[in-house]
Amino acid sequence: MVSPYPPTICGIADYSYQLIKALVQLRPDVNVYVVAEHGARSDNERVAVLPVFDRRDYRAEQIIEAIEEVDPDIVHIQHSFGVFGADDRLLEIMRSVKRLGAKLITTFHTVHSRETIDFELKGYDIEDYNRLVCKYSDHVIVHTRSMKNVLIRQGVEEDKIDVIRIGAFELDYVDKEEARRRLGLPLDEKILVSPGFIHRGKGTHLLLALCRELLKHTREFKLIIAGWTHPKEFYEYNVKYALDCLNFIKHHGLEEHIIMVGHYLSREELALYVSAADVILCLYTQINWSASGVLKLAIGAGKPIVVTRIPKFEEVSEEISDEVVVLPTDIRRMARIVHRLLYDEDFRRFIESRVRAYAKKISWLNIAKEHLIIYNKVLEEEP
Repeated sequence: MVSPYPPTICGIADYSYQLIKALVQLRPDVNVYVVAEHGARSDNERVAVLPVFDRRDYRAEQIIEAIEEVDPDIVHIQHSFGVFGADDRLLEIMRSVKRLGAKLITTFHTVHSRETIDFELKGYDIEDYNRLVCKYSDHVIVHTRSMKNVLIRQGVEEDKIDVIRIGAFELDYVDKEEARRRLGLPLDEKILVSPGFIHRGKGTHLLLALCRELLKHTREFKLIIAGWTHPKEFYEYNVKYALDCLNFIKHHGLEEHIIMVGHYLSREELALYVSAADVILCLYTQINWSASGVLKLAIGAGKPIVVTRIPKFEEVSEEISDEVVVLPTDIRRMARIVHRLLYDEDFRRFIESRVRAYAKKISWLNIAKEHLIIYNKVLEEEP
C-alpha cells in the first residue's frame, strides 16, 4: 500500500492503519508493506513500513524503488491530491507498477472537476488527469456514490469503480464525565465539539456564527474547536484563517463559550474531546466530492452529529437522518437542530440509535471484507 501512515498526522494515515489492521486480522496468510512518509512506523509484525518520501517534495523514484524492492502482487495507492499532487510523479509511479506486473488499485479520497479544483495543476486538465489515473488502475475505489458518478461523467468505466465507505474509527473512547475530568471541562454544561484540522473549507467561521445564534436559546454550553491547521497542507493561508477566527472570538466577546484548542491533537487527545461531547459538529463548506474521517470519529463514538448539506456528508442523509443535515447558509436552523439535540431526549436517542446502527454496518472488518473481494477479483483477471 502506498499511503501516509501513523504516527504521521493525517486522516489518510489513520484510514490506512485501520484498514490494514482489519485486513491482516481477516487474512493471516497476507503480509502488508506500506510505502509511507518519513517518520512512519509499524506496530504490527505482519505490517512492514518503508518510510521513504515526504509529500512536500517527494520524487517518484523514491516510491518506485520501494515498490520494486517488495515486488508485490497488488499495489494499492491511497490517492489524495494533498499528498501526491496532480502531476507526472504519480502517473510515473503507476506506470512503473504496470511494468512490474502487479495489479494496481487506486482509492480516490477526493474527486475534483474543473469547477472545484483549488490547487495548482501542472500540465494537465484535472478531468483528464482523473481519467489517466483510472486508466492505469485495474480498479478504483471511492467513498460515496456522488464521487463515483462524477468519475463516470468524466469518462471512467462504471464497472471499474466500487463505492466503499470509510469505516467507523475505533479510538480509545472513554466515559463522557471521565473525559471531561481529564480535560478540565465542566461536567454540568452542554459541550459541542468540532474536531480535526482547521481549514478554510471546514467551516470554522460557521461554528462562530452558530455560537452567536445558539446564545439566543441557551447560555449553558461550551463550543470546543479541537485542533489546529495541518502542518503540511495549504499551511500559510489556513494559519491566517485560524488567526482570523481567533480574532473574531475576541472581538465579539465569545471567549466564555468558545474554546479554541490551538494545537495539533494526538490521537489520545482527539479521543478525549470526542468522548466529552454531547454533539459533534461538522459544518464544512467544501464543494468537491469526498468523504469525512472526522464524521467517522463521531459515528465510532456513537455521538449525535450535525453536518452541512454538501456532497461530503451525503451518507448522513442516507444512513442516519436528513434532519441533522443543514444548508451551510442556514445558521438559524443549525442552532435550532443543535438545541434540539441538546435538550430533546427522545430526538437525541433516536439519532444516537441510528448512529450506532450505522457504526456496526461500517465496522472496519466489514470495510476490509469489501476490499478483499476487490483484491481477489483483480488477481483473477487476465493481464
